[in-house]
Amino acid sequence: MAGTKALDLSGSGVPGRLTAVDFVRRTLQAAILRGDLPGDTKLVQTEIATQLGVSTTPVREAMRDLASEGLITLDSHRIGTVRLSDWDEMVEIVEIRRSLEKLAIERAMANITEKQLSEARRLADTLAEDDDLGSWVQRNRDFHSVFHLATATSRLGPFLVALESAGGVFVAQAQRLQPEIRRRAIADHYALLEAFNRRDTETAVGIQLRHISLPLEAYEMES
Repeated sequence: MAGTKALDLSGSGVPGRLTAVDFVRRTLQAAILRGDLPGDTKLVQTEIATQLGVSTTPVREAMRDLASEGLITLDSHRIGTVRLSDWDEMVEIVEIRRSLEKLAIERAMANITEKQLSEARRLADTLAEDDDLGSWVQRNRDFHSVFHLATATSRLGPFLVALESAGGVFVAQAQRLQPEIRRRAIADHYALLEAFNRRDTETAVGIQLRHISLPLEAYEMES
């Protein structure tokens, strides 16, 4: 069985001061999203632990997290395999989100704080400068999660965060297919922030509905 491809940590976008589990998870996430670990790649815990200089325990926990996010599958021997992209899944994600975005934006608009808006602005500025695809997709998820969690709901917000994570691999692949998509996504981030600053719910909903369909648009252009 082929072992895990060597992980290039340069430019991985993995910040310091993380737990070992978070370090491994974010490193693997970034490598998968960049395409360094393509679909069907085997992830062997002992090899990953050696490459990243950690024990197998955080690797095992990180791989469980990645499996729950849908980025990898785990077999009975705890060997992971990077999932192949199934664009029908992204179609379903977009359909679900389109049915929920109006409610989510309305809730977020009523509850978002200045601190949350400042954090979203910081992330938008970082995304505008970030050249690494893996870290870009992670930070893009973090940006949108600010608004999802601003709904101040026990189920809706976390559910949308989970969908955001599940869609990350498609966001990454869309940008590999059509790099221009990133420029449009960045413009949408700032437009969404401006709509929230004006408390313009209708405009924010329109921006978000357009934005979540960008990966599918890129895929359809290549099909």
